[in-house]
Amino acid sequence: MARLTDLPFELLTELLIYSANEELVTVCQWTYFCLKQTSPRICYKFVRQKGNYRKARVIACALQYKFLSIELLDQIDRHEAELIRRPKKDTRSRLAREERLLGDIRLPSRLFMLDTTESMPTSRKRKRRNDNDGQDDAYISRNQQRYNLVKRLLEMKLSVSNERGNTGLLLSAKAGNLPMVRLLLKYGADATSGGENKALLMAIVYGHLDVAKKLVEAGAQVSSLALRYAVQKCHYQIITWLMNIGAAPDMVTIQLLDKLT
Repeated sequence: MARLTDLPFELLTELLIYSANEELVTVCQWTYFCLKQTSPRICYKFVRQKGNYRKARVIACALQYKFLSIELLDQIDRHEAELIRRPKKDTRSRLAREERLLGDIRLPSRLFMLDTTESMPTSRKRKRRNDNDGQDDAYISRNQQRYNLVKRLLEMKLSVSNERGNTGLLLSAKAGNLPMVRLLLKYGADATSGGENKALLMAIVYGHLDVAKKLVEAGAQVSSLALRYAVQKCHYQIITWLMNIGAAPDMVTIQLLDKLT
């Protein structure tokens, strides 16, 4: 949650005006509204100030808070002209530096969580809310909201394959979130990163055959270790698939297979 001292000047001024109200409950309710249920426009002003009007820093700041939303990202895109203060000289180098900074931002792990009680996200285009259809994000599953946010952030030039690794791909493979895995691979995630193809091993350990197939299709190499994990976890469909595509068992795996039979 944001601190009062972090709020923009406009909000602090309005809070000071409301604090003159004799009813403390009213003041508390308004303060709660400012900190937890603000409009995308107010949220944008907040992160704009904290990010010092630099687009990369503004986005990095927005990622820290739970009020991150598609609407907030819309505000950042809509006011890009005021976020990138174009100097008289070296404009191209300044913009290139902004793009590099965007590529260094790490997407928070919470965006790759998967609620198993809800449906899987889809890659369908997001339907914007308007006065006619009355659609609200509250009616979109949390899984779909996270997918939409990640997709939008990647469209804004954030990277999934920076020097900090492919945490999103690992978490998505572990959760069996195939739509998210496809999205990350499309935007440059490395299916072989981390040594020993960690994303593939995650998918195999947790029994996600469809995710494992997608990762192999994207370049992840099957190994005896992958087959061993599948045998240890008794994932028979994955064992059959791995052996059909050429995974050779080592001695430890052979002993485990003997126990299974």
